[in-house]
Amino acid sequence: MPDIIITDSDLKDPTIDDMINLQKSLAPQRDEKVEEIKRPFYLHPIFYYSVASILGALVVWILSEPYHSEDNPHQLDMFIISDYLLFGPVAGMLSLSIGVVYGIVNGNWMKSLVCGVVGLGVGLGATMITTVIAVFAFIIIQIVAFRMNGTVPLHGPLDLRGLPFFMFVCGRGIAWSIVAMGAGLGLGVALKSRKLVLNGLVGGMLGGLIGGLFFDLISRFVVPNATTGGLSRGVGITAVGLFVGIFIGFFENISKEAWFQMLKGPLAGKHFILFKNVMRIGSSPKSDVYLFKDPDIAPLHATVTKSGTRFVLKDENSEMGIYVNGRKIDKYILQAGDTVTVGETVLRYHEKQRG
Repeated sequence: MPDIIITDSDLKDPTIDDMINLQKSLAPQRDEKVEEIKRPFYLHPIFYYSVASILGALVVWILSEPYHSEDNPHQLDMFIISDYLLFGPVAGMLSLSIGVVYGIVNGNWMKSLVCGVVGLGVGLGATMITTVIAVFAFIIIQIVAFRMNGTVPLHGPLDLRGLPFFMFVCGRGIAWSIVAMGAGLGLGVALKSRKLVLNGLVGGMLGGLIGGLFFDLISRFVVPNATTGGLSRGVGITAVGLFVGIFIGFFENISKEAWFQMLKGPLAGKHFILFKNVMRIGSSPKSDVYLFKDPDIAPLHATVTKSGTRFVLKDENSEMGIYVNGRKIDKYILQAGDTVTVGETVLRYHEKQRG
């Protein structure tokens, strides 16, 4: 091979520096080969939101049931207010539970507290409005059902049969659907994400509708010989919680455009959905993708910004840098299947297929 001769003009040529920098960017600096892993079932949003919502609903039922007992002489029976004392705590506790469990599965206790408190406030606040709408909607449907049945609403749905009973059941479902929208809004408000607000709104309404349908079906077919309505209320409220959790998790899962899956790290298998325009990656609890227990990760290590239909990963002047497919980058347009290494944590970028 002949000798390579570099002249003074070559040394001063700026294009040489550009070629060297390009070559460096193409040369692998880290060879991070990590096998694909499956997401554990307990890290799936449908599972953890459902469990959290069931527990929240049970807590409300246990604490509130003494005040709904037929034997309680001090039971409050004021129009709208008595309904809010059921709907408000249920929606508030479901929203609190969803917010808390979101923080827990992300290993972020500060976010659990913030999302839980904001969720409780949003749930209680929204239900002050939705209760009024739900009660009047239910009253109208209830009047129509009893008139069709030729009776008066003295003993509730136990007097109804056939189509009037079906209408009454649907009325209860519609009322819970209106109320449960407040249960789904809290997480999106806490995380300042319009996408999560929409997911929670739709998921809460559908979950409330289906759960609400169970209220009177349980009274009629599951516990027809119960001496009080306590068990029916307990199972009914729990059903509302279950379905609210299922549908919020379901819509969060199907509506995601792009996400990271952790292949290596403390939450291996978990999906981090890119749910807003600027996502912060770092070791600070304020991060959207919170990567803890890693001294090589800066509080704000990198950001992901949506640009059109693509997502751009940018190193935020971190000391250790960030690598995509083994190459150190400053700014990079993410492609499906990219492997992103941040400190000792390895993430795989995924996105929905584009039509």
